[in-house]
Amino acid sequence: MKDPVIFIVDTNPVHGNMVKYQLSARKFSSVWLFTSVEECLYRIRKQSPDFLITEYDLGNYRGEDLLRMASKISPLTPVLFFTSFEDPAIAERLLAEGAKDYIVKTGRIEPSIAELIRNMEFLHSETR
Repeated sequence: MKDPVIFIVDTNPVHGNMVKYQLSARKFSSVWLFTSVEECLYRIRKQSPDFLITEYDLGNYRGEDLLRMASKISPLTPVLFFTSFEDPAIAERLLAEGAKDYIVKTGRIEPSIAELIRNMEFLHSETR
């Protein structure tokens, strides 16, 4: 099985690095962390990732902006939201627009990261 390429976009470096660390600890070796949408989109143009994990609030952008732009560049890349932004209406809308998951970061982020990884492993097994 090929190791999936995973892109993470999070303007909070602590959260982004925690997710990257946990993925690396689970033997995902090709994990890229971006702190800006522009940087991530540039990289997607060079290499389509197997997963794109993003926060909803990205400073000058919102999650639906990145979802729309990334889907145009790399339509087969699943986009998973891993966010502090808890709003069921937004989650429902993003899922209807093509996001594969919407996980809310809880006070203790480790259980949320574990849920994210389980869902990614499930999605990855479905594509094989």
